Amino acid sequence: MQMEDYSEDEAEFPANGEGEKEEEEGEEEEDDDDEDEEPKLKYQRLGSEITRILEKDTASCLSVSDKFLCLGTQFGRVFVLDFNGNEIKNFPSHSDTVNQISIEDSGEYIASCSNDGKVVIHSLYTSETSEFTFRSPILSVALEPDYSRSKHRTFVCGGRAGSLIKNSKSFWRNSNTAIHSGEGPIYAISWRRTLIAWANDMGIKIFDSETNQRISYVDRPKGSPRPEWYRCHLCWENDNTLIMAWADCVKIGVIKERTDFSVPGLPNRLMELVHVFQTDYWISGIAPFGNDLVLLAYIEEQDPRDPTKKVVQPPELHIVTRSNEEISTDELAIKEYQKFAASAYRLEHMSGESLFYVVSPTDIVVAKPRDLDDHISWLMDPARALYEQAMTAAAANETQLKHYKLVDIGEKYLDFLLVGGEIEKAAAECQRILKRDADRWGKRIIEFAKLGKLPVLGKYIPVGNPKLEHTYYEMVLKQYLDTDVPGFLQLIAEWPSDIYKRETMIIAVNARIKESEDPLLLMDALATLYTHEQKYDMTLHIYLRMKRPQAFDLISKHNLFHSVQDKVLLLLDCDQERALSLFVSNPDKIPVKQVVEQLADHPRLQHLYLHALFIKNTNAASEFRLLQIKLYAEYDYKQLKPFLISTVYPLEKALRIVSERKLYPEMVYILGRMGNTKDGLDLIIEEIGDVKMAIEFLQEHEEEDLWEDLITQSMRKPAFVSALLENIGSCEFVSPLELIKRIPNKMEIEGLRDRLVKIISDYNLQMSLREGCNVILKSDCADLIERLDRGQRRGIQVGEFSRCPLCSGTIIVPVKQSEEVVAFFCNHIYHSRCLKMAIFSGSAEGGDNPQQQQLQQQQLQQQQQQQQQQQQSGEELKYDKLKSNQAQMLGGTSLKGMG
Repeated sequence: MQMEDYSEDEAEFPANGEGEKEEEEGEEEEDDDDEDEEPKLKYQRLGSEITRILEKDTASCLSVSDKFLCLGTQFGRVFVLDFNGNEIKNFPSHSDTVNQISIEDSGEYIASCSNDGKVVIHSLYTSETSEFTFRSPILSVALEPDYSRSKHRTFVCGGRAGSLIKNSKSFWRNSNTAIHSGEGPIYAISWRRTLIAWANDMGIKIFDSETNQRISYVDRPKGSPRPEWYRCHLCWENDNTLIMAWADCVKIGVIKERTDFSVPGLPNRLMELVHVFQTDYWISGIAPFGNDLVLLAYIEEQDPRDPTKKVVQPPELHIVTRSNEEISTDELAIKEYQKFAASAYRLEHMSGESLFYVVSPTDIVVAKPRDLDDHISWLMDPARALYEQAMTAAAANETQLKHYKLVDIGEKYLDFLLVGGEIEKAAAECQRILKRDADRWGKRIIEFAKLGKLPVLGKYIPVGNPKLEHTYYEMVLKQYLDTDVPGFLQLIAEWPSDIYKRETMIIAVNARIKESEDPLLLMDALATLYTHEQKYDMTLHIYLRMKRPQAFDLISKHNLFHSVQDKVLLLLDCDQERALSLFVSNPDKIPVKQVVEQLADHPRLQHLYLHALFIKNTNAASEFRLLQIKLYAEYDYKQLKPFLISTVYPLEKALRIVSERKLYPEMVYILGRMGNTKDGLDLIIEEIGDVKMAIEFLQEHEEEDLWEDLITQSMRKPAFVSALLENIGSCEFVSPLELIKRIPNKMEIEGLRDRLVKIISDYNLQMSLREGCNVILKSDCADLIERLDRGQRRGIQVGEFSRCPLCSGTIIVPVKQSEEVVAFFCNHIYHSRCLKMAIFSGSAEGGDNPQQQQLQQQQLQQQQQQQQQQQQSGEELKYDKLKSNQAQMLGGTSLKGMG
């Protein structure tokens, strides 16, 4: 996979070198999946002062802390740089190539070693410098992790001499101690906490500086090339995990506490190798990357022109799992890579930030994980055009975007959809992408208008927040009007009416109606617009023309009764049931007379209206009683008789109307109401022939003379006699015995025996009912008398504060002063002397004074109460007990000696 060209700063990192011509273009074939795999890292060439430094010198090593970078060069200089490559300090520490730089944990001291055999330690915050000279080139050095705080100021170093030297400061001087020697040059050293790892020709050793014990040994892979050709790389991932790479072999070891102490003298800890694998390329650097590894690969391929020679390829940065499964591969465009051997490259990392520094003699490249902006850029690459995925990723983590804005990504997505002809999808995405940006909405509306696709966008356009200029909404509505009338109707129904000019749209719709052959939907739209404009009478006119039931809701809601007083037939034609309900419910707003007059040519509708009005209010159409009689006679005869009974009307005219139609029952009723019962009875006998009806008619009018007429005329008709015998039992004016006596001899009467039996049965039943009622009445009277007696015997409470209404004196007095008092059942209590004086003074004056009137009124109230109780018993019964109680009530109760 080719490395992306990515640059944030002034220094640019091209994908294939800078200012170089490619000598050959290799034919590399990769699978489609690999081509479309997103890189894990992004790259940036370190610029600023680095460019100037490397123009005159070449890089030999680099060390990274969380505060700064330290660069060593071939000319023996050490540069302290910030992370952008700007120079902070520089030290002319050596006269030959700097092989390694070590930075202690606090970042206060740095140590460098060189081929000149020196180890130089500089303080970055003071002028303190320490220089140590050895007899042979020093290839590697490591400061004690807490060097700045340690009183011993220890460091370890090693080189061509083959000894690992530990230098510590004592009271008088620094002393050197050889930790290990005799196994070839010391190529690399790495110190973490108390553990020191180093590599020589035989392999890798780990030494515990706290216990001064060597705790583990990892041998160099068999068959490995010469160690100086492919440097060993040591990297502590944490306090207990060491990552090792040498030539093409990777090993990962974990320091553990020893559990088996069967062999005496062994250290307390040991290393266990947890991962070992081999690569198909030389390894020029290694670093951890989360749960994976980053490997700097040095690649040589056979020269196709000369198989005995190998051609150096651009270095690659591989991300692999710890079991050597390839995750990603990026080819690095390092300057002049053809000139360098594997040992010329270094890979340093800053673990906390996952930053990786690839160092070559002429170049320093920084690799770091790709962020969301990089991911978005990769997705939106024209070769991929994965805009939808870019939108989804950006929307899910919008706060992580640094360079992109969600709306800008969305705009590019919309452009892509429109170019691709996915109009519907683009319209749907507008709502999610443009949100409340009115300006962007306006631009998109114009764009859709140019494509003639505004109806597709219409249902997504915002109408409130944000609210666009009215011209945009009118543009949409007009295009809907031209291409999609149902959609136009839906929009004006759903959209707020104040977002566009209603007058403009009314003019446009009217113009379309004139051109249209089927204007129904357009008429609906026009009615809606008139409603928005509050021209409800115009809306009503359209609804009535179209026979739409919405007309009735409009009338009631906006009180348009004045507009429909002359449109009775139109309303009935629209919805007869609702129209009648409207007329009946609002006779004060739609006068009855106007409705009846407009329905003059539609008598059946007149009847339905007047009948409904009569049911709601019997007096609402009193001036049309005679018309209603005619209409009932014509269309609803069953309702005619109830109507005649329950209303008032001119009787003679009504009689004339029913007589014309020979409606005999109604004629009989009207004649009876006029008092002409004789003619009514004749009609029943002669025309109707219904004896039962005749009897009911006579019972209703209670005229004894007519009974004689009925009996006399019935004697000529045996059927009448039979009917009379059947129904005469319930008549109080005619004795069944008298009727039987008047039956002519030898007249054959059908069912005579049954009729006589029925008369006798009815008589017996009446007698039985009377006797039963009499028994019940007596029982009730006795109960009521007993209740009255209990009530009158009940005591009357006389309290401490009871006073005589006449003298206002207290009733209850000491025994010596006690006198007779009179108590009434109405709870009024008088002194006897006061009562007598009031009666005497009233008769002497010849009139009633107020006190006497009050007393008489109280006596009258008690008499009325007694009479009401007697009436409840059914009749006045004169019993001695009742008389006694009445006498006591009228005379009062004499109480003596109260006190």
